[in-house]
Amino acid sequence: MIASKMAVLSAIGLVAALPLGSAYAACTRPNFKITVPDGAAATEAEMKTAAQTLVKLDQEMGEYLRCIKGDASQATVGKDEATRQKLVQEYVDSHNATTDELAGLAACYNAQVEAFQKTKGGAGGKTADCSSHMAAAKNRTPGPAPGGTPMPSNIVKEADGYSFELQGGAWSYTLIRDDTPRYCGDSEKHCVRRTVFVTNGSEQELECKAYIKYEGADAKGNAQPEAQAVVLRKSVRAVIASMAHQGVNAATFEASCKPRPPLPPLDTQAGCKYEVVKPVNISDFYPPEAREADEQGPVVVEFTVPGKAASPTDIKVIASSLSPRLDQGAVQAVGAMIMSSQCKNQRYRLRLNFQLEE
Repeated sequence: MIASKMAVLSAIGLVAALPLGSAYAACTRPNFKITVPDGAAATEAEMKTAAQTLVKLDQEMGEYLRCIKGDASQATVGKDEATRQKLVQEYVDSHNATTDELAGLAACYNAQVEAFQKTKGGAGGKTADCSSHMAAAKNRTPGPAPGGTPMPSNIVKEADGYSFELQGGAWSYTLIRDDTPRYCGDSEKHCVRRTVFVTNGSEQELECKAYIKYEGADAKGNAQPEAQAVVLRKSVRAVIASMAHQGVNAATFEASCKPRPPLPPLDTQAGCKYEVVKPVNISDFYPPEAREADEQGPVVVEFTVPGKAASPTDIKVIASSLSPRLDQGAVQAVGAMIMSSQCKNQRYRLRLNFQLEE
């Protein structure tokens, strides 16, 4: 039997309330035609089906709202203050309208659950009148859109990108602008720094690509600088950083990420460990060209330790930093170490992280 009410679903609702000509046309709008059964006449199967439909709609609309938030944020990049305010208000209005619609449906369903529990239902086939619940939800005081509005900060946050669900969490990306004046290149003009950060809240390592497209070009003359990077699980990472002269706006930005396949198991004899007899300073192996290009990231290398107090052999990169220069630096760094192991010719792995200091 249906034993409890359905909680008000996460803030989502009908898409029919969106204005015509909306900037959110690229976002997939779920089919919101749903029938709530009259609890006093419904069968248990009808009540369960309605609950499952609402849960599925909740998930679909969650994706839809993340999509329109990303679209609204993207649309504000490089716009004047009046246009940004207008876009932000359109987003908030659309979000609150959809929230009201589903809140009304959830309230209507909960009322039918109460009626079903009191009457034990009936033969089915009758639809509930949800008009009063829909009107009450529409007239409630709207709250702010979850996560705040996509309006860019005047200090550092220029816009939010989209977010995507993965196993164990979601990843998202943001365009940050640092307005601290800097000299860049051979010009005497000041520059500002823009960075696309990826926030990885999932349990998977990500391989990410990102770009910033300018209304003009950055300080190096690139209209669309781009880069790639590995973002470790539960971490935040700058994927692309770019300098542009003051007054040169970003037109748009984007990041795309995919989970990195897990490494195959390493066939090392149980109980065999190694120790580093002669360590190295990884900064000594940081390629100057990689530093200049702001290349950073982790490299996982696999190697053989011949025995006691020996240099590793057969050194291979098995998880790239996505920078060939950093990968080569990692191989050289491991090759310069002296290691010892009581087990001869065993394979081991080591992660080296190349990171620049600001």
